Amino acid sequence: MDIKNEKGDVLITVEGESLSGSDFYKKELPAVDFRQADLTRTRFYAANLQSANFQGATLKRVDFQIANLQNANLRQADLSYANLLDTDLRGADLSEANLKWAVFKGTKYDKLTKFPKGFKPKDYEMTCLN
Repeated sequence: MDIKNEKGDVLITVEGESLSGSDFYKKELPAVDFRQADLTRTRFYAANLQSANFQGATLKRVDFQIANLQNANLRQADLSYANLLDTDLRGADLSEANLKWAVFKGTKYDKLTKFPKGFKPKDYEMTCLN
């Protein structure tokens, strides 16, 4: 299966038909297009996902620790139980995302980061970098 960016360029090829449980440890995947994908239990530890599109994706129990998600589209994504420790969310759009039981300690965000209604970053030991 070819993993492409939003321009259609192939960034990486993955064996099999499912991305669930895949390992993208330290991969360079800027502007990757994962809209509506099932990425349950996928590992993106320390991956570069700047400007990636995860809109509507299933990201349950995903490991985004130390990942670069700057300017990523995570609108309507299911991030329940996701590991976002020390992740960079500056400029990311998480509006309408499910963040139930997600872990955010040390996560970075800025004034451009959009969170779901009622979500308060200060309640999660996150760092604002304005």
